Amino acid sequence: MSNKTFCPHGMPPLLCLKCQQQRAEPTPQAPSWNKASPLLAQVPVTQARPQQAQAAAGSGFDITQIPAVMDKLGAVQGPRFMRRWFNGPAFELPMDFKTGRKDARLLDKAHRLEDLPFEWLEKSKRVGPTVKSVVEELSDVYEFNGRVGRLKNALDQLSPGLIVLMERLEALGLLHAKQGRLKDGSRSFGDLSALDLDYTAQFNRVDVGTSFVEKAFDDLDDVYFALGSFSLKLAATQLRTYSDHHGYPAIEISELGLYVRDTYDFLNKKGEDQLLGYWNDSGVKKPDPVEYFSEPKSITRAGKSYFKVTNGSFNEHRRRTGKGGDFLAFSTVKHVPVSILVHLGSIDFDEYLGRKSK
Repeated sequence: MSNKTFCPHGMPPLLCLKCQQQRAEPTPQAPSWNKASPLLAQVPVTQARPQQAQAAAGSGFDITQIPAVMDKLGAVQGPRFMRRWFNGPAFELPMDFKTGRKDARLLDKAHRLEDLPFEWLEKSKRVGPTVKSVVEELSDVYEFNGRVGRLKNALDQLSPGLIVLMERLEALGLLHAKQGRLKDGSRSFGDLSALDLDYTAQFNRVDVGTSFVEKAFDDLDDVYFALGSFSLKLAATQLRTYSDHHGYPAIEISELGLYVRDTYDFLNKKGEDQLLGYWNDSGVKKPDPVEYFSEPKSITRAGKSYFKVTNGSFNEHRRRTGKGGDFLAFSTVKHVPVSILVHLGSIDFDEYLGRKSK
């Protein structure tokens, strides 16, 4: 059982709303993914020797039952991901790939999954409304928008997403920052996979399942089983730049690409062992606040016992069996027609030079 500490607000960190709100603040920087998994983040499984699986879980519960439990709950992608992990040879995802510091295209294809259907996300009662809201927000943007346009405040004039988009344009040879100008041109990335978009035209992201309220009250559904908390990524798949559009350089986006990039692993922060919920052969339960703090080996609901499963359970299974392969997961790309137009002035290029990634 890991030692718990209190946050500056006098609460366990994962129970403090203020801490959760600070941690959940989205960052638009391309592609960097050092996210904290939710209570039931990524969890995988197929067939292993029962006694080894039980030892790995640290209880009488065989963790290789989890995919079948997910099947019973009507999940599709969650059990698919778990079985893939259990069937794969032992592989621990290097941290540089997990965080995005290293190009995922350099990772062996055996450790990448690229066919998660985006429509599956849209069908989720929990996540579908978020996707719809983002699409509606970006369908018609003229100058001002917190995700891709200008900001209405006295300090930064450019949204973080616009800064990243300008970095992409500079890499494509369409933006000359020191000269304060855009080059006339257009680019189409509609045929690129999510993996390639991640390094070409992605400019922002929307975090899902990271807030305190979501972690505490959202259902443990198929999306949680497969992805845990994750980020919906936004890319400009059809764009045009103007050197002079009614007297100013301008960026126009006529299509967006939405997709998911996630890691499926059981990496723990130093000194911690991520709790993945309490399981038995019929279902899964979240601990209540007291149980979260004490982390008992089992909890009881309606007379039934549910057993603690952690990242360490799966790492121990991998050590004992030589099976358990981490991987990166990418969804297919949803293409959305939009109308986004943002003009730039000389002061904007100066701000960009001061804020862009070094």
